[in-house]
Amino acid sequence: MSLNLGDDVITCILSKLPVESLQRFKIVQKSWCSIINDPNFIKLHIDDSSSDINRQNILLISSKTTPSPCLKYNMLAFNIGTTCASSLSVNSQVVSLNPPNYLMSRDISYPLVSSCNGLLCVVYKFAIFIWNPAIRKYKTVQKTHRYISMLYEFESTLYGFVYDSICDDYKIIAIFVINSKDRHYVIGIYSVNNESWKKIDFVPIGYRLFDQNPVSLDGTINMMANDDNSGLDNKFVTISLFVANEKFIVTPVPLQYHGTRMKLYNFANRLYLFSVFVEMDFLLCSLEKDGERWTWTNVMKIPTMPSFVGVGEKEKWYLDDIICLKENENILWRKTNGEFIEYNVREQEVNEFTLKEISPSTDLSILFAGSLANLRIPWD
Repeated sequence: MSLNLGDDVITCILSKLPVESLQRFKIVQKSWCSIINDPNFIKLHIDDSSSDINRQNILLISSKTTPSPCLKYNMLAFNIGTTCASSLSVNSQVVSLNPPNYLMSRDISYPLVSSCNGLLCVVYKFAIFIWNPAIRKYKTVQKTHRYISMLYEFESTLYGFVYDSICDDYKIIAIFVINSKDRHYVIGIYSVNNESWKKIDFVPIGYRLFDQNPVSLDGTINMMANDDNSGLDNKFVTISLFVANEKFIVTPVPLQYHGTRMKLYNFANRLYLFSVFVEMDFLLCSLEKDGERWTWTNVMKIPTMPSFVGVGEKEKWYLDDIICLKENENILWRKTNGEFIEYNVREQEVNEFTLKEISPSTDLSILFAGSLANLRIPWD
């Protein structure tokens, strides 16, 4: 007995599958191939995978020296939906990624990576490329001689990567720090569709940005900053750039969320602020967008982490950045000694585990969801 499913049902089922399965199913039946290649399906698949934390992957990058005058980067990934001690001990869960880093044979700088819709924006000192590891395609962003020479006039550069749904365009945001003490910044936007850079003329003044790469969310680039306009010490704000109209929105951070260390994250298409306090309490709150306004919501407070994980002066490690907030509200952390911690907030229990494939010298972790995302211009 054959079962005939309508296109809507098939589309719904296919949208829940990983990219690897979709690539195989494209050769099973022509009608399936047509569905999978449809831009509307690709958008549906991106929306589903980006908003489901269990379908996202953790990208870990470590570097090692080689006999040649360059660094070799090791990129490994594993799925968040399987993050528990038993499943992560299975070697097959860790996948080695092979970025097109042969392009960087003369570039010895460390890559900065941002993700959006399953695409990774990898930034080196003299080159940038946009890479979809799921479909193994990439696009090189050409830097003009004038743009390269500009780099030497700045203290540092912060980068973000975002999708502009209004223009159906991916954009790279470069924030050039001319003088951090004087709060002097220049912001450039690269349009992938137009393959060109432009400068944003209006930038909010009187704010000193944190030395953190911006976080993208729903057509915005979001940054933490000190508000020097208020006349108060340690007055913190978030600055959001809406890339479609190139307008900025400044949102004050409530005083009760001010910590000694603060950082923004995007977990499953929600913007979170993670604050660490002097007494080692942790606070996680979210910033919700309502049109062009943002409102704060307290998510959870984690009391006195040292009593659970042994952070102290005699310890040889400390907690690094949060990797993700899982669907069950457990928090996944990476430790500086290469181990991982999954913290059960409700039970106040800690589960520690290691992956033999992951080097203790891992320098960067980032979330990305596998997708079929393409560019409107040809790949390299």
